[in-house]
Amino acid sequence: LAGCACLAACGAEPPPPPVAVLASEHVEALLAGDFEEFTAATGIPVTVTWGDSAGHADRLIDKSGAPADVIVTDNVADIWRAADGGALRPIESLALAAQPAFLRDPDDYWAALQVRWHAVYHHEETAPPALDVRDLGRPEFAGSICLSSSRLPVNRSLLAYLVEADGLLETERLARRWVRNLAHPPFASEQELLEAVRDGTCTYGIASRGEGEVAADLVAVVSEPWTLEIAAIGVNRHAAHPDAAQGLVDWLLRHRAVWTQPADMPPPPAAHIAGWRDDEVRLLAERAGYR
Repeated sequence: LAGCACLAACGAEPPPPPVAVLASEHVEALLAGDFEEFTAATGIPVTVTWGDSAGHADRLIDKSGAPADVIVTDNVADIWRAADGGALRPIESLALAAQPAFLRDPDDYWAALQVRWHAVYHHEETAPPALDVRDLGRPEFAGSICLSSSRLPVNRSLLAYLVEADGLLETERLARRWVRNLAHPPFASEQELLEAVRDGTCTYGIASRGEGEVAADLVAVVSEPWTLEIAAIGVNRHAAHPDAAQGLVDWLLRHRAVWTQPADMPPPPAAHIAGWRDDEVRLLAERAGYR
């Protein structure tokens, strides 16, 4: 009581409550320094719980655990599921309109913070011309390709785009051909896959690539049509501090240039396709024997 009276007498205001963020551990490097800069600019502190993207989405949907205001996922499937489960509220930010429509939710429940493109990795001397992910299903690639697990959202995202473009049957047939052409069972991570391409275990590998990113000793050919996986951000529908949460999202969208589309390139398919088709793709991969 004496402390409160002193603050009142001095006209001092207590610090604002922190914005509570649930963030995937896989985007920690991406967001390094951002929350500290937001606090320095606004005076609003941020507390972050790093962890599993899917688990965080479940926590918002189930309204379980400690209250959270903002979620950052490392893939579109989890942020889509959170929105579809009624756990997100629309983002209120003028910066959202500046982001390409294919990088945000059709109803503004989430927006991209990072873009990664699906690519075929190989050593320069091994590459035939015009190589893309569909080519790797041809018989001449038998015993030469590698994949990471279909349990990784980035790979289900690729399959979702292929289903959208080519249909369910043709994409399942392609996945079966990939499995038939494998040089090694699917790897648990993209990092392990790329190491296998480097050491010659695989001649070709399908993995993601960030803008401006270079893989040492390897060439990355972005597949066409361009398909992508994103890290995404949204605001909890039941946020304890919704105004501060919206402020943090707006600040991040303004201070993070996600991607600039080349003038001569048509827009990629919308990112939400990967979330919308995720359950369908899980079953497709299981039927195709792609583990």
